[in-house]
This record gives sequence, structure tokens and C-alpha cells, in this order.
Amino acid sequence: MLINKYMKKETDIKKYNPKESKEEFFSSTYFPDSSNALLKELTQDIIPKCSDPKHPEHELAKKKFGDKSLLLFRIFENDSHVGLMESFDERYRMFSSEMSKTMISEFNCSNEAEKALVELIVNAYIRVIDNSRRLNNELEGKNITHNRNVYIGNLSKQVDRANRQFLNALIALKQLKEPQLNIKVKTDNAYFAQNQQINNKEESLKPNDLGK
Repeated sequence: MLINKYMKKETDIKKYNPKESKEEFFSSTYFPDSSNALLKELTQDIIPKCSDPKHPEHELAKKKFGDKSLLLFRIFENDSHVGLMESFDERYRMFSSEMSKTMISEFNCSNEAEKALVELIVNAYIRVIDNSRRLNNELEGKNITHNRNVYIGNLSKQVDRANRQFLNALIALKQLKEPQLNIKVKTDNAYFAQNQQINNKEESLKPNDLGK
């Protein structure tokens, strides 16, 4: 009887398939700092308290908002560009964010891959500018030393590398945004410009015709 009772309880336990197990494992239950959990805490608890100066937990909520919002900004990097901004000093931070937002709008980027490519483009572009500035300043120097020549050579390589990365990422983004053409040719005659080849099923060139 105990065995039957135990078996009955076992059958009541929910069974998970591999897909459901993955979703459950990565849910906010096991990861309290997940994006969904953070958004829920911000919208239902922290932001309402921040909006009410008379709330007894107003100051505490403001501190929590600063801590939690930064985590959320990092999760949604392709929208906030916080990580990109932190990769540069103050002179380029706002520029990197503004250029990213402008390019995302201009190219009508709608998915994560396209937005990530925009960040790569902006990152490489700013490195071209920054390393070019450093290189040009060094070329104006009068004291030439071995270490200085090595430094100038490294800067020159960095400018070239960043320029290639900029162009490659830009080309990749343009290719993603260009509509793919599906062309179907239903004919016995086909002309291929690239290979300079002409196929004609009705007329074939015979060896004897070459001398005519």
C-alpha cells in the first residue's frame, strides 16, 4: 500500500522534456539577476518608490535603481552601448553612443546581430581616429629614439588594423541589410557574364564550323 501511495505521488510530479528543462534552468527562479527579474523589480518596486519623494524608502530605492539599472544596461548592451562607452576615455564616450544610435537608425537595424555589427563599426572607427591622433602627434617629435620608432610602428599597425576592421564590419552590415535576389531563368539559352559562357541547346558549334 505504501508503494502504491509513493508511486502515485511520483506520477503527480511534472516531467520536463530537454527544451523545457533548459527554459526552467535559465529562468529568473535560478538567476535572480536575469533581465526579466530585473525589469520586474524595477517596474513594480524600485521605480514607484523613486517617483514618490515622500515614500519612506525613497533614498534607498534611488540607490537600488543606480545599482540595478547598470546591470540592466549591461544586459541590453546593443541598446544602451554602456560597454562600448566604457572601452574609451571620456573624450569618445558620448560620441560612441551617439554614433551607434545614429547608425542603427540609418541602417534600420532591428535584430541583435545588426546592432552588434554597428558597435564593431563604431569601435573600430574611434580606434582609427584615436590611434591616428597619437601617431600624428609622435611624427611631430624631434627626438628620435629606438623606443619611439617602435611605438610609432605599433601605432601605424593599429591604425591599419582598425581601418580593416571598420571596413569589414561595415561591408558585413550592408550585406545583411541588402535584400537577396532570387532569380530563376526558364530558357534554353543562358548567358553568364562572369564566365563568358553561352549555352544553346538548339544550336551547337561543330569543330568544322571553326574554319568558316
